[in-house]
Amino acid sequence: MTGRRPRATALRVLALVPGRGARRGRRRGRAKARAQPGLTSRGVLLFLVLFVLAATAVYPLRQYVAQQGRIDRLQAKQAALRAANARLEQERARLKDPAYVEQLAKRDFHLARPGEQTWLLTGTPPADKPAAPAAKPAHKAPWYQRAWHWLTDRSR
Repeated sequence: MTGRRPRATALRVLALVPGRGARRGRRRGRAKARAQPGLTSRGVLLFLVLFVLAATAVYPLRQYVAQQGRIDRLQAKQAALRAANARLEQERARLKDPAYVEQLAKRDFHLARPGEQTWLLTGTPPADKPAAPAAKPAHKAPWYQRAWHWLTDRSR
């Protein structure tokens, strides 16, 4: 052999060096301790940061939802007001017609043109004869009796 040590010998030498083997053993022990499931300080800190962010986001989100609801209500109210404005514009256009105004004056205020006679009826209107009751249809047997007679009818 030309100056090279076999591999097994190199491992024995490292084990014999003071401090080297002991460090390895401690590192392995730490690795085993870290492998155990649990919450680390970093995990707790991350959890707290996420909780604080979520807690601070609740109020603005609540305000946003409330404002969206208010916007929807106001838009519905605005649409209703637009429809009312359209109806009033139509009524205004109709009121420009003199025939329509005359019709309203006669109907609502009982006004008449010169030379016309108006009649105002007072009292209770005469009672009409009560309507005759509708004729009752012939008594029908219940459906199960009709079905039984249909099934048992031998005249067919």
